[in-house]
Amino acid sequence: MLHRLLFLFLPLCVLPVVGWSQQAPPSEKQVVSIDHANELRMLQRGGVQRLIGEVELSQDSIFMYCDSAELVSEVQLYAYDNVTIQQGDSIAAFAEYLDYNAETLLAKLRDQVVLKRGRTELFTERLDYDLATKLATYHTGGRVTNGSTELSSTHGYYYADTRNVYFRDSVVVVDDRFEMRADTLRYDLANERVYFLGPTVIRSDTHRIYCESGYYDVALDEAVFRTNAQYRSGERLAAADSIQYFGKRELYVLQGDAYVAEGDFQRATADRINYFRAEDRYQLAGRATVVDSVQTVSGDSIDYYAVTASYAVSGGRPRVSNPPMILVADRMYSDEETGLSRATGNVVWEDTTAKVKIEAARADYDQNSGYLKASGGRDGRALLTTLLDRDTMFMAADTLLSVRSDEVDTNGDTVRYLSAYPDVRILKNDLQAVADSLGFNTVDSVLTLYRDPVLWQDTSQLTADTIDLYLRNSAPDRVHLRRNALVVTSPDLIFFNQVKGKDIVAHFDSSQLRRTEVKGNAEAIYYAQDDGGAYIGVNKTACSTMILYFAAGAVERIKFLSAPAGRLDPMDAVDHDGLRLDGFRWEEARRPRRFADLFSRLPELQ
Repeated sequence: MLHRLLFLFLPLCVLPVVGWSQQAPPSEKQVVSIDHANELRMLQRGGVQRLIGEVELSQDSIFMYCDSAELVSEVQLYAYDNVTIQQGDSIAAFAEYLDYNAETLLAKLRDQVVLKRGRTELFTERLDYDLATKLATYHTGGRVTNGSTELSSTHGYYYADTRNVYFRDSVVVVDDRFEMRADTLRYDLANERVYFLGPTVIRSDTHRIYCESGYYDVALDEAVFRTNAQYRSGERLAAADSIQYFGKRELYVLQGDAYVAEGDFQRATADRINYFRAEDRYQLAGRATVVDSVQTVSGDSIDYYAVTASYAVSGGRPRVSNPPMILVADRMYSDEETGLSRATGNVVWEDTTAKVKIEAARADYDQNSGYLKASGGRDGRALLTTLLDRDTMFMAADTLLSVRSDEVDTNGDTVRYLSAYPDVRILKNDLQAVADSLGFNTVDSVLTLYRDPVLWQDTSQLTADTIDLYLRNSAPDRVHLRRNALVVTSPDLIFFNQVKGKDIVAHFDSSQLRRTEVKGNAEAIYYAQDDGGAYIGVNKTACSTMILYFAAGAVERIKFLSAPAGRLDPMDAVDHDGLRLDGFRWEEARRPRRFADLFSRLPELQ
């Protein structure tokens, strides 16, 4: 009974000592007030009070609760079991042990520590909390949860007032959408934004991101990754000076030396790349290049769909390279209706192996099949340039068509077919031609002229329904004139040697006409000359087959392979203007002599 009375009386006696109620203003001395305890004991050592059971203490707006405590000189507090610190109406801390100093406002919380503000909770085993600055730190591992996001690290610095947390060493962030590992992070809890302050790796079900600076907005699912920024999704790898991520739009924006690669073949580079993940679409700007298993496309800007390998290119003379094929134009894009790619504006296509170049205003092409259809250009005509017998040959037409075959020739090279139409014109120093259309293939190196063709070589003119020009080692070897064949030569453009037959094969030597083999209804009109070159007469001969030999554009001799019918008439006994074989026409006015003649208007056929 006496013991109980003493216990009840003792707190009243010590009130002035422990600073109960409003005694000892904080301006004079920072002390801890005892608001409640089931039991208080004065220990023998100086100034130590032992509080037991439902302990409640306070200092200004700081309230502390525990199962038991020791208070030393009203300043130093040691609290045990179910410790709670309440600061204002927003911050609360929980632990099993508290070491608190009223003068420094430093609280050391230990064992099962929890610091709460709103829906943010910090968990650790050892936490130092400065109630003056509202800075909480831990160095033995801790984690912070904020809704569905959890962050953990070895070291942590939590500024409760600004709701910023710095994490350092073995930082791990786990969210419903991703997992993040980093060296150092700052988490702005108020704005739900994570800042990367060192090497950081972010993983999700679909991708992996690395950077060394930047931030991630958790609420918006948006981010900026800088300093060695890299992105990987399956076989796709991306890198840039900075990568912006917009989660709701599934958009990645790569800025500065941007690079995207997938597998062994496909890659894209540019100053800036916008990647739309849902569409598998790239928008490249500034020194843009896309490489896939078939081709290399470059230009100022490229809009590229990876699934269909279709694209639109513009600016900076867009370029497609599929060695040995190269295509350059003002603009390139994929035509969804035809499934082909299209180049427009000053188009230049080259086959570097075959040394063939095509210039046009427009070209439809397919790099997979090697298909190319070019049209327009200077005066509405496409131009082909190539080397023939170590000399440049020009060919112009309204349309040029080139197709690569799956075949290979005897040298192991891919076979290519070329067509030109209409109004084909060919210009070479020692050979010129005109026709309605043309065909060429690299299998047998035969160039065929169709519909009213005319072929000129030096002073010789060759016409037929169809003309086949055979090449050997890139030089004219022979010409086959099929149906209504006629060869006309004139050393002086006054008198005309004429050879006619069903078929004529004309043989060349160093691009000079050397002999013609005439088969079927062969006819010849030739002017005989003496050794000094003077005309001695004109001969008109007919037989089934004959061979004519030429020198310097004139008939040197004739070999008849069947009985000929004809005679030699003196020069003054013949009407030379009327001495013409059926089908004779002299098309000198239509003959391309200069480069400009490939594009100018031609006279009508005679």
